[in-house]
Amino acid sequence: MRGLPRPLQPFLTWVTGVPLAEDELKVRWRPTLALIAGLVQTTAGIALGVSALTRPWYLLAPLVLLAWPTVAGGMRRLDVVVVHQTLHRMFTGSTTGNRIVSEIVTTLLWRPPYDGNRQEHLTHHAFPCSLKDGDTVYLQSTGARPGMSRHEFRRYLLRTVFSPAHHWGFLSSRIRGNFLSLSPLYRMTMAYGYLAGTVAFVSLTGWWLEWLLFWFLPATFFFQNQTLLYTLSEHRWWIHDNAERLTKAQRDQLTFGRFCGTPVPDPAGAGALARWGAWTGWWLRMVLLYAPYRMWILVGDTVQHDLHHVRPKVDWANSSWIRNDDLASGNADRYFEAWGGLLTHVYVGNSVRDWTAVPSAPIAATRAG
Repeated sequence: MRGLPRPLQPFLTWVTGVPLAEDELKVRWRPTLALIAGLVQTTAGIALGVSALTRPWYLLAPLVLLAWPTVAGGMRRLDVVVVHQTLHRMFTGSTTGNRIVSEIVTTLLWRPPYDGNRQEHLTHHAFPCSLKDGDTVYLQSTGARPGMSRHEFRRYLLRTVFSPAHHWGFLSSRIRGNFLSLSPLYRMTMAYGYLAGTVAFVSLTGWWLEWLLFWFLPATFFFQNQTLLYTLSEHRWWIHDNAERLTKAQRDQLTFGRFCGTPVPDPAGAGALARWGAWTGWWLRMVLLYAPYRMWILVGDTVQHDLHHVRPKVDWANSSWIRNDDLASGNADRYFEAWGGLLTHVYVGNSVRDWTAVPSAPIAATRAG
């Protein structure tokens, strides 16, 4: 892709998750911008959905279908980027600030309160992909297992995405965590206050349909499915048989860079029509397949989730460049990667037959700054 016109490179960097080795970081992302991005995406998706209700039927359906995953993707950005970093106390400079941000966002999204969420996540880091890891147990409960063929895995995905048992189990755990747990009194007060405020607001405005369609449905069915798909590709869950004690090299093998894209076409010797078809197909995949994946599921810095486990205390908001720097500074042997899209990444994460991550290659240290 480096041979494509320079103005296209920022878009390609965002979609793939990989900047050119010689690129310099021109706009430094801050944690606050990650929060704003999540809020803007969520709000824009809701606005798109609500406006669709006033459109003719032939516009209503596609706009609503676009709004649902967009709202849920914004919520995922707030959860898996913002809340995640508060659990590591890496979102704000103070312990109290991280707690406040986390409690507000998790209350709005019906996600676990800070203390229990942080403890569970630290256990995940201490015993990744083991049976002590709540994410491993969650995936096992959905029927995920290693060694499936692509056909078997696709059947599993289709069954789980529409499984009432999966969705009710996920939602009921969120209900318990917010309304029935022994969480701090202030957090219970926030949860019930938010519930009361929501009921009062939709009752006074009469916007029950809008709330159900563009908040409740994205926050449940779509959010939970996008969480499932993200989690399936988050690690190589089964390669060490869920062992608790691993060497540093084995722990590094559990994560991989989930990069989006395929090599540009090289139709050498082909006719003009064949070249046009190859390039059209390539761009359609980049724009209609990989870009939505980045917007809805693989959001923010999660492309470089391997960096988070190798070096959790780095400038996470600019992780694309940090990972490149590591590859240029003699640490490439700690990184693995898989290029493609959602199916490629979930196949690799679940050891679907013949699918694996490959070691990342060192890059020349040619970029300044």
